[in-house]
Amino acid sequence: MSPSKVSTISWDTFHNTVDGQPRGGKSKHQGVNPATGEKLWEVPIGNQQDVDDAVQAGQKAFVSWSQTSVEKRKEHIQKFCDHYMSYADEMTDLMCKETGKPRQFAEFEVKGVKGFFDHHINLDIPEDRMEDDEKVITTRYTPLGVVGAICPWNFPIILSLGKVVPALLTGNTIILKPSPYTPYTGLKIVELAQDILPPGVVQAIGGDDKLGPMLTQHPGIGKISFTGSIATGKKVMAACASTLKRVTLELGGNDASIVLPDVDIQKTAPELVMGAFQNSGQVCVATKRIYIHEDIYDEMLKAMVEFTKTVKVGAPDSGALLGPIQNEMQYEKVRSFFEDTKNQGYKFAIGEPEQARGKGYFIQPAIIDNPPNDSKIITEEPFGPIVPTQPWSDEEEVIKRANNSNAGLGACVWGKDIERAERIGKRLQAGSVFINSWEKPTPQAFFGGHKESGIGGEWGKDGLKAYCNAHVMHTYKSK
Repeated sequence: MSPSKVSTISWDTFHNTVDGQPRGGKSKHQGVNPATGEKLWEVPIGNQQDVDDAVQAGQKAFVSWSQTSVEKRKEHIQKFCDHYMSYADEMTDLMCKETGKPRQFAEFEVKGVKGFFDHHINLDIPEDRMEDDEKVITTRYTPLGVVGAICPWNFPIILSLGKVVPALLTGNTIILKPSPYTPYTGLKIVELAQDILPPGVVQAIGGDDKLGPMLTQHPGIGKISFTGSIATGKKVMAACASTLKRVTLELGGNDASIVLPDVDIQKTAPELVMGAFQNSGQVCVATKRIYIHEDIYDEMLKAMVEFTKTVKVGAPDSGALLGPIQNEMQYEKVRSFFEDTKNQGYKFAIGEPEQARGKGYFIQPAIIDNPPNDSKIITEEPFGPIVPTQPWSDEEEVIKRANNSNAGLGACVWGKDIERAERIGKRLQAGSVFINSWEKPTPQAFFGGHKESGIGGEWGKDGLKAYCNAHVMHTYKSK
């Protein structure tokens, strides 16, 4: 039975949650609806006292939560899932306002996260056993303590609960820090959790740029799980070094797609476009570079342009496929790629070199036809709806080109010859490689990056170990 709805919940007031209790703050800030430019509700800015209190509450709750049986923890997580899902409609409305996503994609994220709950509830904590004539060696995985989850603004629910659920399952307590650009859904999720979970097990503190360092430097936090940019990830790792706390970093990508000459052009072109422009390009594993075999380059580019012409950009309830850029900072960054492309004289296959700013942060998608290898659009991650294409002829050379990046998060290979596509895919320096699909991470698969795209990883069965210490017991047999 799922819990009945709490009648007192308000969807236009927001607070931090510390030790099971709502907490305001002297300082406040407001998010912005990116589809209208209008300010949203006030949220408190957490301070050092809030962090200290939350860590203390988390440590206290950890004593009993970590000793609660896995089956009992699963029961709590299932009740939490049911309770959350009973508010799916309200959460979808909230997500539309804070992210500007088209309603169908906001709803997909809100409801799709149930897959993360379901997957983890069906997992067992790993345990390995080795025995010989002399001894038994048992490797168990024990929880770390209080986890700090620093979450991004592009998928504020999936990338928050994608940390919360495995942390709880493995016996940790967790403090969620939502992005100041999208604080609302994260704060509400943790508010709902208080109806199900003991105080201190799941807490939330929203704030500004000063809050992250308070978490990363706090000696009472055992692990930081961070999703965000490469630049910020390096700062997080440096801060965590002072206490040697565990750290997982899921950082930016510059994903390459390699298109073989045997593909079905009309079927593949829309998929390439969606891989690049899903969520208005605001995806760490969105396709950022597309390498198309020279034999089909012109025809494929034409088909991609024709499909892109059908892609509508607009507000959540306008029937659009793409929404706005989520915040002004990112909007200006994406515009810099348009400006550089125009200034350098590169060719827009489709897209406007100059885009007039309306009420929201909307940008029409663009495809850049064969810019040079050292161009900004090739070497850097725009995190927006602009993507370059280049022709290739030599397999060895295009693999080298695809790998010529400091990032290594995802990659794709498209081709009817699966054996050839997989052969190429095995040589791509990326944590997740997709054959005949654009990048679609799933809770069933481990997710992490190579090179500067991250340290460690999460999700999948092995992802549980990211929230644990290995605990090895050597038991020698009686003589």
